[in-house]
This record gives sequence, structure tokens and C-alpha cells, in this order.
Amino acid sequence: MESFSERLIHLRHSHNLTQKEVSNSLELVYSNYNRYERGVRMPDNETIVRFANFFKVSPMYMLGISHLMNGDEFLLDVLEDIELNGDPEGTKAKFALEEYRKEFTT
Repeated sequence: MESFSERLIHLRHSHNLTQKEVSNSLELVYSNYNRYERGVRMPDNETIVRFANFFKVSPMYMLGISHLMNGDEFLLDVLEDIELNGDPEGTKAKFALEEYRKEFTT
């Protein structure tokens, strides 16, 4: 499982941004941001959500708890599971739909 700092570095690189650009965009002190990437310091919950919103991923992904970056990936994962394994009662599809609706109504 990737750590927060590993996810942060990966996301920053995938967006072709420097540490300074991210810290400036989020109005963070550069030295604190650098510590987040080095794993020396862990941001508070509010800052984690700010990172998640900035990179358009879920906070759970930022924390390394989920391998799914966002609601679309979650839905795709569930639908692929249904395609491979079936879902005779429709419970997986119903759960996926509920989660997907939460994503877009909050």
C-alpha cells in the first residue's frame, strides 16, 4: 500500500507540477509541503481534502486506503466485477449506483 507521501509525489508528477507550484496553488507554506512529500509530516484532514480536490481524487486514495482514484473508477471496478462474476440479485449494481449518486450529489 502506498503512503500519503508516495501518492502525493505520484500525483504531482502526473500533473507535471513542481512542489512550489502545488504549494502556491493551495496556499501552503512550501517547507510544510516539502515535509509532506518526504513523509516527515502528515497534513491535517482539511489539507488532505484540499489535496484530493486539487488533484481530483478521493481523500481515501490520497491516504493510500483505496486503489481507486475517484467515483468513476469505483463504478468501473464494480461493473467489471459484475461482468466477470454476475450479480443475480442486483445488489452490487445497486450499491455502485448509490455510491455513484452520492459522489455527484454532495
